[in-house]
Amino acid sequence: MNRRLLALFILPAVAALSHAAERQPWVNTRLVGSPEPPAPYIAVRTFPNLETKRPVAIELEPGTGKILLLQYPSEKFKLCRLRRFAPQAEVTEGETLIELPDSANSIGLHPRYPENGWIYIGSVGPDPADAQGKKKVAHIVRYTIDRQPPHRVVEGSAVTIIEWPSNGHNGMATAFGNDGMLYVTTGDGTTGSDVDNVGQDLSSLRAKVLRLDVDGAPDGQPYRVPPDNPFVRVEGARPETWAYGLRNPWRITADRESGQIWVGQNGQDLRESAHLLQRGANYGWSAYEGSRVFIDGRLRGPSPFTPPTLEHDHGEFRSLTGGFVYRGARFPELAGAYVYGDYSTGRIWAAKHDGRHLLWDRELVDTALAITGFGTTPDGDILIVDHNGDGLYRLEPAPAAEARAMPFPTRLSETGLFADVPALRPAAGVQPYVINAAGWHDGASADRLLALPGLSTATPAGAWATWDLPDGTALAQTLSLPAHDDRPARRLETRVLLKQAGDWSAYSYLWKDAQDDATLVAKEGTRITLADREWLVPSRSDCLMCHSRAAKFALGLTNAQLNRDVEIGGQTRNQIEAWIALGIAKGPVPKPNAPRHVDPYDTSAPLADRARTYLATNCAHCHTPEGGGNTLMDLGPGVAPDRQHLIDAPPQHGTLGLADARLVAPGDAGHSVLPLRAAMRGAGQMPPVGTLAADPAGVQMLLEWLQSLPAR
Repeated sequence: MNRRLLALFILPAVAALSHAAERQPWVNTRLVGSPEPPAPYIAVRTFPNLETKRPVAIELEPGTGKILLLQYPSEKFKLCRLRRFAPQAEVTEGETLIELPDSANSIGLHPRYPENGWIYIGSVGPDPADAQGKKKVAHIVRYTIDRQPPHRVVEGSAVTIIEWPSNGHNGMATAFGNDGMLYVTTGDGTTGSDVDNVGQDLSSLRAKVLRLDVDGAPDGQPYRVPPDNPFVRVEGARPETWAYGLRNPWRITADRESGQIWVGQNGQDLRESAHLLQRGANYGWSAYEGSRVFIDGRLRGPSPFTPPTLEHDHGEFRSLTGGFVYRGARFPELAGAYVYGDYSTGRIWAAKHDGRHLLWDRELVDTALAITGFGTTPDGDILIVDHNGDGLYRLEPAPAAEARAMPFPTRLSETGLFADVPALRPAAGVQPYVINAAGWHDGASADRLLALPGLSTATPAGAWATWDLPDGTALAQTLSLPAHDDRPARRLETRVLLKQAGDWSAYSYLWKDAQDDATLVAKEGTRITLADREWLVPSRSDCLMCHSRAAKFALGLTNAQLNRDVEIGGQTRNQIEAWIALGIAKGPVPKPNAPRHVDPYDTSAPLADRARTYLATNCAHCHTPEGGGNTLMDLGPGVAPDRQHLIDAPPQHGTLGLADARLVAPGDAGHSVLPLRAAMRGAGQMPPVGTLAADPAGVQMLLEWLQSLPAR
């Protein structure tokens, strides 16, 4: 079937390329902006003359109006620096207060900081009791900033307030409530699905919000347990516990005016959440992820489940970053609102809660930032910490939108991508292309187009990496079902990825029954019923779950996918070489032995290569570092097999009822979770979105591959 689909739908598109004697520019007049109303805010680079790369947290220093900044000098999370600078537009220099020995991520200040200079840093480092150096300890350390100029960290002032074992999901954020108590977040201490099962275990300090009295501590002790903590009299419970059932709480904040304490929460598979902190609450992890059951039967804490105050699925958020309650004068419409964001999607939202009810929760702006924290200036500016980019940004009201002569296209024929839509003939300057290994689209084949603005070029980035593409680039993928029995061939949808201002957006156009044009689908997506099946048009946010920042958005634009021969001008020619000759791409022509994907359905290709390519194409966009898959698995095509954490690795998201389960049990399909997840549809299916039907040929190939592996 795969070769027949190739002949019916892909090769005609390549033929269009063969007739291009020379490259023509693509003139884009319509694929600009968005069909949605403009966002009310924008994120603008701030302090551009100050070196602020790789920041992780900021805090306004009371009494001075300066900004405290945690920053990593290098890409490795080591030697974090605590710096301070004046938040002036033209500031060029800051001062380093201390270089921290461990990996730090949070700053907290004592309510009487102007008098005592106490600053609390959350960090994680090697466990001194572990001779092998594999275990780590998370801790909250208090430092004293000298009250006398130049206000540096007092040497020898470090005091460890509390610590706990943690090899991931550390928490480590602090906030002082209006009651004067120090609230500390801890995660489940693992890199997986609460593998130590501490989420509901009150005897552990992990997966909690702790409440400590640091001012009333006895001599020689860093804190005392407040007698009104909810679990003080519960046998076996850590009395420091205020709330529990938290996977990886990222940021905690306390609002002085309302007394509200908010905790951001990183989810696992599908949900991100934030909690308006309640005394004794059980937020469910790892029996629940957000409001959904995660591992049935795991709940064993004494408190009933408390659902999240705010919740987003992974179509909107992938790694929620907790924020703060805004009380500045710059944005009166946000007064009292909890401003928060997302590390992976760059979205910034705000929610207003009156203590009893959620009044509203809405998006402020969608950015390209990797958000790890928020802060404010004395003037009421909202500052955004961008860990992967230029550093610090501020929120500003969006300028008044100029009236556009032409609105965003609601029909495919208006996009400027096609000269003839019914024939799928691309417009001048729009290039069809073919890839080596297509992903599974419920049995549909794909015609692909690349539209670079004007005569701009794309830049290859190695064998496996996604090409660099300029702003204004559009990628189109038309999905079609082949003729079958009495059913004629049918085009279903054309998906468009559009890059603007350094970020990508996704749109889908649903083909009419007449097959002469397609109509823009609402951002929520839709589901249609055909004669023999249902078809899912994913939401725009669902599209960006796969076409994510971690996956570099344009999944098919890699050398490994594009490095293949095509017919051009009646001659067989390497596709990348032809593009370089046309000026579509720049860089060296791939060498004859350069890596390339095989066709997973080509039975003449080595079985191991077919399986590896199938997983890279269908799974690696999530199962890659920071991809949102939330496992140790790294299925990127360039990852060595012994670093994939796949073969003979225990599953981190449940065993599906298999005894002695493994992701892939070599030579033993009966104990392998991976093919079951690929074959099932519903909760636990893989991929988790965008598909309603399993891939029988792909699943069969995976089974044959794992059965071919030497048994353990």
